[in-house]
Formats: sequence, C-alpha cells, structure tokens
Amino acid sequence: MTLGSPDTHGHTTSVQLGETSIPLDWQKITPFSTDTRGGQYSLILAGKSYQVFARPLPPVQGKEGQGYEIFLAGQRFEVFVEDERTSLLAGLVRTRTTHSSANIQAPMPGLVVNVLVQPGDTVTQNQTVVVLEAMKMENDLPAPTTGTVKEVRVSKGQTVDQGEVLVTIADVAV
Repeated sequence: MTLGSPDTHGHTTSVQLGETSIPLDWQKITPFSTDTRGGQYSLILAGKSYQVFARPLPPVQGKEGQGYEIFLAGQRFEVFVEDERTSLLAGLVRTRTTHSSANIQAPMPGLVVNVLVQPGDTVTQNQTVVVLEAMKMENDLPAPTTGTVKEVRVSKGQTVDQGEVLVTIADVAV
C-alpha cells in the first residue's frame, strides 16, 4: 500500500493498493497528542465515512519507527509505521545475515496459551510453535523457516509484549 500525493493542504487524497487507486479524504476532529488520549479523525474512504481513533504505542526496543493503536469501524488494529527506505535496508541486512538463526516475535501484546516446541526440536516452515491469545482471539505463530529450536523464552500462561522474542530457531535451512 502506498499513499498518493498530498493536496495543497498537505492531505493525502488517495491510497494505492496494487493497481487500484482508492480516493480518501480525512480531517482531524480532535488533536493528536503523544499521551494516551491520542486523536480522533473523520475518514472518507472509497465513499464510506468512518470515525477513527488513534494513539501512539510505547516504542519497541530495537525497532525504528512508531507503533499505533487504531480503532476503526468497531475494530482494534495495531500498526507499525516506519520509513520505507529504512525498512527496505533493514530487510536487506536481515536476509544477508540471519541465515544461521530466526526469531519468532510476538506480533502484538498477549497471553501465551500454548508452547508446542522445546529446545532441540526440529521444526518445518509454517509449523505452529506458539499459540498467543490477543483481543480474545487465538493466534498460531508459525516457524518462519525449517530448522532446530535453539531457545524457548516463554511458557504457557506468560504475558508478552509486542516485538518480544518468543522462540529462536537455529540451523536454519537456506
């Protein structure tokens, strides 16, 4: 997804999803601040009107950018915004240097419902290794690659923060 060009007031007027350009119009209703109050916005996306509430999340250690909690159409979302160039460069560095290990991180704060592996276990790509409950939904967290479990840093019943490393897989298949 990319944002379209800003208008004369600095507002983005469209969102590009693949080949499709979706018109949007947004306006601030209440100020956005860095404390827990956040900000409230009016959003018209593809002709439909939405009220959006956003607030910043605490920084994630080791990550550049900023996380936000967004409430839209009765749903809660966590998004992470980072500079596109920084993200691209970090991705290139990761792909070149992490062939010896891979980390499975919590995509959001939650409760560990189950840990399905132990150190020394062999896992295959997309095999569920941890089940995390967040927002009353269970999320299966898969192994990103085939390898051997080097370290399990969580246990059943433990609460975790977004970005926290849960499991490390070593001897990753390249």
